[in-house]
Amino acid sequence: MKKTLLLLTLLISTLTAHENRLLFFGNCIACHGEFGKKVAPHLSEVKGYYMMAYPKKEDFVEQMATWVFRPNEKTAKLPEAIEKYKLMPYLSIDLDTLKQIATYIYEHDDFGGLE
Repeated sequence: MKKTLLLLTLLISTLTAHENRLLFFGNCIACHGEFGKKVAPHLSEVKGYYMMAYPKKEDFVEQMATWVFRPNEKTAKLPEAIEKYKLMPYLSIDLDTLKQIATYIYEHDDFGGLE
């Protein structure tokens, strides 16, 4: 029974991580990656700021997801990016999904391409 529960937990964890990766690449990489016209700061830059300001995972995820849910110049963490690229548009993505994406960003550094 313990082995079955452990295996099930690992499987669910793996599937969740894969789902978060798909959400990230499906929603973020077009603007925040290295492909095509540069229309937003690279995610490594954004992550770097958030990691310095919010090193704890739960704070990082909450702050990033909340801001992306309702982008606002007054609460922007990278105002120089707004000057260069304009304010991030509203994405119509629910807050829970944005938290999954922010979790992926916190846990990974593969923002350049589809490895």
